Amino acid sequence: MKILQVYRSEPNNDVKTLVQILNRDRESDEFHLNVENPDYDVLISKIFSADKTVCWW
Repeated sequence: MKILQVYRSEPNNDVKTLVQILNRDRESDEFHLNVENPDYDVLISKIFSADKTVCWW
């Protein structure tokens, strides 16, 4: 199972811990929306290639 982690802001320590737990024994990828001009085409591609997507605000 492949999981995609999408971050709206820089993750704090609690979020990092939860992400480690969710990613355990899975292939994982991430996408950061908190950068200047995020590439939404890449995001869409990553969403469709993942089995599960988690968004962190």
